[in-house]
Amino acid sequence: MIAKRNSIGIHHKITLIFLVVILFLTTLSSGIIYWQFKSIMSRQLIHDMDQIMKQNKVNLNNLVSGLDKATLLLYSDQSIMNILNKEPSDFMQTYKDIEALNNELMKYIYFPLNSMLTSYSVSFFVTDKLPFTQELPTGSDFFYGFYNWRDVMGEKWLQQTLAGDGTLVWFKRESESRMLYAARLIKNPEALSNDNAHLDKPLIENVGVVVIGFDTAQLGKQLEASQLTQATHMILLDEEGNAIYRQDAQPGVIPPDVYLHAPSGSIVKYGQQYAVSHHELTSGWQLFALIPLSDISEQASFVRNIVGTTALVSLFAGLLLSVLISNRISAPIRRLARTMKVIQITDKLDVYLDPPVGKDEVSFLFKSFNNMMRRINRLVGEVYESGIREKEAELKALQAQINPHFLYNTLDSVNWLALKSGIDPISEINSSLANMLRYITKDSDTPTSIAEELEQVKRYIAIQSHCYENRFDVHYKIDPAVLNTPCPKLIIQPLVENAFIHGIDNTGMTGSIELSAYKDGNAVVVMVGDNGQGADIDRMNAIATGKEVAGEEENQSCGIKNVNRRIVLKYGEMYGLHYESNADGGVAAIVRLPCNADDETATRL
Repeated sequence: MIAKRNSIGIHHKITLIFLVVILFLTTLSSGIIYWQFKSIMSRQLIHDMDQIMKQNKVNLNNLVSGLDKATLLLYSDQSIMNILNKEPSDFMQTYKDIEALNNELMKYIYFPLNSMLTSYSVSFFVTDKLPFTQELPTGSDFFYGFYNWRDVMGEKWLQQTLAGDGTLVWFKRESESRMLYAARLIKNPEALSNDNAHLDKPLIENVGVVVIGFDTAQLGKQLEASQLTQATHMILLDEEGNAIYRQDAQPGVIPPDVYLHAPSGSIVKYGQQYAVSHHELTSGWQLFALIPLSDISEQASFVRNIVGTTALVSLFAGLLLSVLISNRISAPIRRLARTMKVIQITDKLDVYLDPPVGKDEVSFLFKSFNNMMRRINRLVGEVYESGIREKEAELKALQAQINPHFLYNTLDSVNWLALKSGIDPISEINSSLANMLRYITKDSDTPTSIAEELEQVKRYIAIQSHCYENRFDVHYKIDPAVLNTPCPKLIIQPLVENAFIHGIDNTGMTGSIELSAYKDGNAVVVMVGDNGQGADIDRMNAIATGKEVAGEEENQSCGIKNVNRRIVLKYGEMYGLHYESNADGGVAAIVRLPCNADDETATRL
């Protein structure tokens, strides 16, 4: 069993359509605005981070450059060499000499680095070949002051520094993962001077190694202070790719091979996606900032909330406007529908509606409805009046039924008197007239045939032959196969009558009428032709089709319009009556009827 569908009113349909459109447009525009803003924020954040990283790069380059310059100044300090070349005397003098060495170290190292580092250590490991070195303490730890390098000779960092031959060497110790050290081999200024090249006195070329150490957390404070998001990873690698400083609590969280060769502005993925800001320092170090894209999304959450709130407000406003607009559009249509339903239930037709203001389709619909109701009222009135007239006509017809019987009885009396008096022509005319009256007054709905129509024509010609004695001849060419063809009543006799009245009566000569009937394909053709004075064929056809009205003197020709119209109404536009010129100079009236293929037997006239 098919379930009955729930009908949805036009008001709800329009509201739903508006709501769907507004929802689609609001969602689309909100999404575009959010993603565009997020993209702009991402680009701006990376740009800002690049600018900060450039400043960090400058600061780190300055730090490296400061350390480089500070240690290079030790090459030119003759005071340190003078003390180290002295033979120690007493304890007090040795103490003073060590204090003087430390003051010289402070002058070249501490003061320049004080503006860049808040905490650091400076150790000068002196070669044991100089006389004063024997008075210096030994040790492998980095503290403040001058030391004998005897205890650190086997350290890897010292060997790298000696191999560096005066270049700045950076290293870290496993026991102090957070400390970073810069070491430089300090050479004897006398050995570098060309003035001492000719002396036979042997000179010590390498004085010692100065080591400056500081906690990388000091670098981290500067880097972390410049990060734009809390989850940004700041990483500093040396020229070999080893981490000098990284912000991660767990060093292995993001392996260097993930971002080491990533250019600035690219995206890398390790668990989540990161935007890379990559800068290379003059020392060969590489500075990285990895910004999680999720942080960008979090920063865009404020905009997302604003866009979402705006979208919801717009959607609510759109819903309200949809209801108002759809109600304004559908209210007249619903009023019209209610009115039509009332008309359907009550059959009350004198209902009219005031059309809404405007010239749109709804106003036109109201006006058309009012016009339709006026026409229906008028047609109902006409049908009502027509019914009354039909009843009156039926009553008059019942009253007139007495007259034909009286006329038939009278004609029979005349026929009996004519026969009794021996006046045969009167009896013949009276008999033909009585038969014609009976045929004419027979029920119009009773079917007839071409054979019956021809019998009626014969009676008419019999009457006319007494009026026009020796004035005309009638020739019949009837195909027996068409005699039983059904046809409307009185379609041939009016044509023969027109041939007498308009074709022969006014010529003053012996006329000839030819009446033929034959098959023409799927049609039956009945032709009535005369040799009379002729006529305007175009005008006759126009009168037959109703395109032109006959004058008062041509009232007899009005019958041809009736003949054509009854045939067309009964059988269609393919059939009917039309006129052609006759070869004898007269007129031929041609009637086309549908063929009755089953009637192949008939009696020849």
